[in-house]
Amino acid sequence: MDSNQRIDYLYKEYTRLSEKAEEQIKSTYDDFKLLGVFGVFIVIWKPISDLIASTNAKVDSSTILFLGFFSVLIISGMIGFLDLIKQFYAWYIVYNLQAYEVEIKKELDEAENSQIFNFNLGKKEEKFIALTYRGAYRLLVITFEFGITIIPFLVLYHSSVLYAVIYLLISLSGFIIYSLMFQKMMKRYFNIKYTKKTNP
Repeated sequence: MDSNQRIDYLYKEYTRLSEKAEEQIKSTYDDFKLLGVFGVFIVIWKPISDLIASTNAKVDSSTILFLGFFSVLIISGMIGFLDLIKQFYAWYIVYNLQAYEVEIKKELDEAENSQIFNFNLGKKEEKFIALTYRGAYRLLVITFEFGITIIPFLVLYHSSVLYAVIYLLISLSGFIIYSLMFQKMMKRYFNIKYTKKTNP
């Protein structure tokens, strides 16, 4: 394979992997839109549960209220963890893109500090992920967690303290597990990058 064929092959594969990463990012944004629907449900669930309870005397309104909020919590948690898997896959693709950038730069006789094909290799990219992405993503998750935990907790508290406490504990436990998994994912990504740089 001559140099032109090799660079053509590398670039095509680089483009394919970049498109895969973009697909994962778009899919993640779609998940966030779906989580917005749950925000609306949380707001309207109290009057709906009261209406259901008023039509059936055997049904406890606080139980219906708790089950509705709990269902939303479980489904949104599943979507959140699925999103985490998608993100991990996207970071794995980015890790592979780095190898292609190195090879393309070699074929183009670009200097190591050249900005050509340096999107996934440069220090700017690491700084962006470490500071901007992490900070923005944490704020987004904390805001969503606040909305899906505090609002149902306050509504449940006025109906049943026991259900409110159970809901709060489950929600906070899920948030802690999610946060630990996210930190582990980011740490693993940076450890792979560091190992790759120090052990070529």
